[in-house]
Amino acid sequence: KKTFQGEFNMKKSLGLFFIAFMVFALFACGEEERVYAYDGDFMAYEVSVSRNAPQVISVVVTIENDEITKYTIDTLQGNRTGDGTDEVPYVWAWNTQSKKELGDAYGMAGASDIGKEWYEQAEAIEAFWLENGVDSITVDGNGNIDNVTGATISDSYSAIAQQAVQHAIDGKFVAMYASGTDLYSAVLTLNDGEIDTLVLDVLQSTRSQEDGSFVWNAQTKQQLGDDYGMKGVGGGYTFTNGAWVSSGSPATLEWYEQVNLISDYIIANGYNSNLQAVDARGGSLDGTTLVDALAGATIRTGSYYTLLARLFDTNGVA
Repeated sequence: KKTFQGEFNMKKSLGLFFIAFMVFALFACGEEERVYAYDGDFMAYEVSVSRNAPQVISVVVTIENDEITKYTIDTLQGNRTGDGTDEVPYVWAWNTQSKKELGDAYGMAGASDIGKEWYEQAEAIEAFWLENGVDSITVDGNGNIDNVTGATISDSYSAIAQQAVQHAIDGKFVAMYASGTDLYSAVLTLNDGEIDTLVLDVLQSTRSQEDGSFVWNAQTKQQLGDDYGMKGVGGGYTFTNGAWVSSGSPATLEWYEQVNLISDYIIANGYNSNLQAVDARGGSLDGTTLVDALAGATIRTGSYYTLLARLFDTNGVA
């Protein structure tokens, strides 16, 4: 026969066990590992050449509360003008608007067998990925999409989208900026929410003003390293009375060493949206006073601050 005290002790023990179990369950739930490292926008891109002009295709995957909530496809193309003569040599420039920004003005609908503009087909692909995943698209023998209602363009996007998702898993934030005939890029990783690595880079091209050919270089400036050949060559500058003046001496730092000064400064001090070039070079927080740590960046730096603004201000990086 159970005593009242015995029943109380038994119920007390079961109650404490239940409470401990619930605390453990809640703790385990709260500590559940994320699928994606952080919330934000994660980009991947791929450069190519279209009609002897530069092209870059990008896919951005948006993560909110550890879930994919959006895909964004876009393509920025360049143009080539001239005729290759001495009077009018070929020259290149990036278009001012991407395919998505051009909208109906891109002019695909009239040539499309389904009467759909490029941005409309891109939106159909984005919605299909959101419902079925980035590995769900199939193509016909010509490489054209054949299982997405409203899209028959070639599938130049799935592999890039899969890379963007991997960037989200890895917590790798990417931004790019097209200027002139160059493509600037920034890649950032975090560690417990703090900046861990930041790499700024530029991909350049080889062009012929006579025959009109355009070819992306096999290596970026960072990859070239010392072989880029800036150090020890002319182009040295000194900052005097608020302006950069040619020193008449060779550059003392290679390109990657100069641009890494910007990365190192941000890693050490965090990003400040006031960062800007002063008289086109170096770095400043007020547009006139040179930051000592950036005095060695005597290359033209304005494009890198534009790139960084895209990375931090528009790419979801905290």
